[in-house]
Amino acid sequence: MKRYFLLLTISWLSSVLTSHGMDKGAFEQYFKLLPKPQTTELIKGRALNSGELKSLYLKGGIKRPKVPVVSLLPVTSASGKGILTLEIVEDNTVPESAEGYTLQAGNGQVLIRSRGEAGLFYGCQTLAQLLEDAHDQNLSIPAVKITDYPGVPYRSVHWDLKYHLDNQNYYYELIDRLAKIKVNAVIVEFEDKLKYRQVPVIGAGNAISIEEFAALCRYARERHIEISPLVQGLGHVSFILKHDQYKKLRDDPSSDWVFDPLNPEVYQLQFKLYEDAIKATPGGKYLHVGGDEVYNLGRSELSKKSGMKTFELQMYWLNKVCEFARLHNRTPIFWDDMVFSLAGLYMTLHDPKLSKEEVDRQWKEKQHIMDENVHLFPKDCIYMRWHYANPKLHGNIKAIDWFKSHNFKVMAASATQDMNAMLPRRSSIFGPTKDFSEVTTEKKLEGILTTAWDDSSPHFETYMRGFHDFASLTWNYQNISSEESHKVFRHRFYAPAVSDASYEFQDSLETALYFWDTALIEDGGNRSHYPKEMNLIGLPGENKISSAWSERYKMKLQRAKVEIVRYELIKKRIDLTRKAVRRNRFAVDYLYQMNELQVYPAKLLLLLEEFDKASPTDKQVARQKVIQYVEHFSKIRAGYEDVFSRTRFIRNPEGYILDQNNDHMLANGTNTSDWMHVFELAFNDKIKQWLNKP
Repeated sequence: MKRYFLLLTISWLSSVLTSHGMDKGAFEQYFKLLPKPQTTELIKGRALNSGELKSLYLKGGIKRPKVPVVSLLPVTSASGKGILTLEIVEDNTVPESAEGYTLQAGNGQVLIRSRGEAGLFYGCQTLAQLLEDAHDQNLSIPAVKITDYPGVPYRSVHWDLKYHLDNQNYYYELIDRLAKIKVNAVIVEFEDKLKYRQVPVIGAGNAISIEEFAALCRYARERHIEISPLVQGLGHVSFILKHDQYKKLRDDPSSDWVFDPLNPEVYQLQFKLYEDAIKATPGGKYLHVGGDEVYNLGRSELSKKSGMKTFELQMYWLNKVCEFARLHNRTPIFWDDMVFSLAGLYMTLHDPKLSKEEVDRQWKEKQHIMDENVHLFPKDCIYMRWHYANPKLHGNIKAIDWFKSHNFKVMAASATQDMNAMLPRRSSIFGPTKDFSEVTTEKKLEGILTTAWDDSSPHFETYMRGFHDFASLTWNYQNISSEESHKVFRHRFYAPAVSDASYEFQDSLETALYFWDTALIEDGGNRSHYPKEMNLIGLPGENKISSAWSERYKMKLQRAKVEIVRYELIKKRIDLTRKAVRRNRFAVDYLYQMNELQVYPAKLLLLLEEFDKASPTDKQVARQKVIQYVEHFSKIRAGYEDVFSRTRFIRNPEGYILDQNNDHMLANGTNTSDWMHVFELAFNDKIKQWLNKP
């Protein structure tokens, strides 16, 4: 009888618990997979220890995936205990997608099955995360079956190199990190950072050679990441038109922003750049031709004589470059904003204040412009619908639906970084990324790109949280909060020990930077663009007790005190993270130095307040404190740039020509790293002049 009840008890326990007493809730607490698999089922069987796999069986002679956990295992000739088996099959036991897979672990072995090599690769990446979590937390992996596949077929990140380059090793590391989170594509915006063979004058002195970048692409392809180039045109071509020999190709002779679309020499030049970019990206499927923000088109003499409308000029260029792409076995991608801008519908896509009724009214009134010109739209082009703020706006959805109603292919573009200096904001732009991932999944778009614009040139390390959000939401869309997503990010990127919200510091650092942006300038300015003029705040009157300066800047001083408290909290949390981190320590070191740099204006303002309010006898002491802190800035700057430059070159090569900077991009302000500290340097100079007055 006792034996009977014992068997009943064991049977009951096995129905609610799995190996080692871990239920699904506990599994998801300890094993935070990113992206989250489509389904995870805990099954009966003995748990797998992290060091238990000793060999690899490549059934059918398939290739060994380029995943470190697999690369270290010797190959054996059969499945069994201690063996990881990889198998390609063509049956209904695995997902239909070639990137899908099933993973079954337990009883001392692991079986990963897929229809293709990509699926086996991603299954091995999931296994690597399981093993990593087991090792980090001294756990065994419960017997488990995972069935997984992507919700979006093309999941690309944007490398914008227009104002910077990192060392080559760093790009290889980025590929490895993106592969871990199942990103399968990169669109690289070269501008002048490729050493063009056919037009060498356009490549910067420190540009990457075609051969070097082609080698990186081959490395990426082995990790199931396809790299395609973005070569700007019709606008955004200052990197070309700044050169004297190409000024004749300008649409507006006074501006280096836009090509003349009717000048045949434009295409002779642009096609040479395309050819070199294609050679630099072997295996790439796409050629992104740009085409956005082409304002005031049609100023050249050729355009005026042609009698063509602006819409026709834009589409004439698009058809020419799309034909080139087709002849070179690349699918063209085109930023689509000018289509709606020239039809008078642009604001319906972007203005959240417009009601649904007003949007519908404007579309009813103006949609005919696009309908009447639909024959001008290349059929073999992918129209990239970008939106970085509110992609669920009614007008944006109407734009997508218009393309689809005419059987045009559409991709989405969200943003990991838009224009902010030093660090992306809005919780790494989580909300728009989430919303556009949902739209992309529901509408079955061709894919989605997350842009990472270089206008203010933050370090790539600052993009990693946004890239993880993007990877998670596009592989398997989940209706989760930024807090939930970033808990998984910290667990995966740094260590399980720092997943708790008490370690969250990046959101606080984002908030702190809003004050750093404008602390030293009068209201109305910002740091996302290089200033036309330095609208710096004033300074206290010397040898006075009036405190007029402190009263004038009372709000800034109150905020400075709040920010110093915030700085201390951030520092404390980063210090705690530093002690617990297992991976990506460089990112933590960099963000630590960012925190040290961003607090400088707040501390300086409070020293100026102390000077302003000091009695005549205390003025000299307060004055000396200001002098010493201003002199200390060079050490703060050096600490920041020392970490920043571990991977990145922080000055342009000798003889580099800055363009006209029509959009006043921050990182295009100077050839040195001075643009990073534009307000601090100017304000420090102002203080030095003020204090040196007789």
